[in-house]
Amino acid sequence: MKQNIIIKITLPVLTLMCVMFLFVGNTAHGLHPLPLDANIGKEAPGFVLNDLSGKKVSLDSFKGKPVLLNFWATWCPYCRKERSHLNALHRDYRDKGLVILSVSTDRSIKKLRKYMTDTPAEFIVLSDSDGRISTSYNVRGLPSSLLINREGIIKHKFTGFREWNSERSRKLIDIDALL
Repeated sequence: MKQNIIIKITLPVLTLMCVMFLFVGNTAHGLHPLPLDANIGKEAPGFVLNDLSGKKVSLDSFKGKPVLLNFWATWCPYCRKERSHLNALHRDYRDKGLVILSVSTDRSIKKLRKYMTDTPAEFIVLSDSDGRISTSYNVRGLPSSLLINREGIIKHKFTGFREWNSERSRKLIDIDALL
């Protein structure tokens, strides 16, 4: 009986401590929560996906340009919220060479096209309806974005909504992608 009470108390406390370490500990040092990923520092896996018109788009065709690779879905409220920030980022950085590739993980291309008609993007939107590419990039939550530098190396991975207009986000792009 006493052991059950100890387990019921200890397990939630340990869980809370782990969560606090991941979020509070990392943000205190200026890092984004959940920055760990085996792909960071490595070359971005190549892929070919269709855009909404059916045209094939290859990541390799953007070699020499910094890329923000954004995974999202139409049903995700934080992805929808992030759209205006990505549109603004695209307007401000397209002349500096930044390419935004927005990869939808929606299974239905019909729903994706309808959503895009109602909520247009100013950047390239691709469909990963079978989830193959999001799996190769270890996408575990939406939205997820990866910052890939001109050499094709993944510099950062961000899971969750991000204010791309913030000074902190812009500094990361300026330093790690554009230089």
